[in-house]
Amino acid sequence: MELTVFEGERQVGTLNVEPDGLFYDFSCQLTQSREQIRRVFVGYGWRSEYLGIPDASGALKARLPKKRLPDGVSFAVAANVPRGEWLPWRGEADGVPIAEGYIRCTEEGIDLLLPPQEALKLPAWAEDMHTKTVLGREFAMLTLLPDGTLPERKTEKGEDTDEEIFNGNTVDRVPADVAPDERGCVEGRETDCTDL
Repeated sequence: MELTVFEGERQVGTLNVEPDGLFYDFSCQLTQSREQIRRVFVGYGWRSEYLGIPDASGALKARLPKKRLPDGVSFAVAANVPRGEWLPWRGEADGVPIAEGYIRCTEEGIDLLLPPQEALKLPAWAEDMHTKTVLGREFAMLTLLPDGTLPERKTEKGEDTDEEIFNGNTVDRVPADVAPDERGCVEGRETDCTDL
């Protein structure tokens, strides 16, 4: 499998991934910005793994156990940041493609750092983000749940933002955006039927 290596939104090289038993073999060739040290990371979903630093010609060969990337590899990024707790990342947050970000796993979940231009892609979550200076840059930080989903939002009254129709007990909660004929009528509860 061949992937494009990105640095932000720029394509800076290619990465070939070959499964070999319990390992993945990686062969990377960076084609741009060789004058600076770049570290290459690969990942899938909310995981990011360090591969190494390409040589002066931009070439890098590496091998990782499959157990470190159990879901495979879906992205490759190059970054000129030091190796540390924040790992370069690229993927989707709340269904929105994010070209550049950094992640770290904590006991509470996953911290996601977004440059200002990427944070603008998630306007509904702006009030949940706070500014953090990391790696000599200013980022918007958002804490996700351990599975990478965004936390449930609450209204001013403390209710979930998913609108529901409450029929008197918790078993009969029906999402408000379900079409009336999909709610299903229950005998003895004709007022819930669509033909009234």
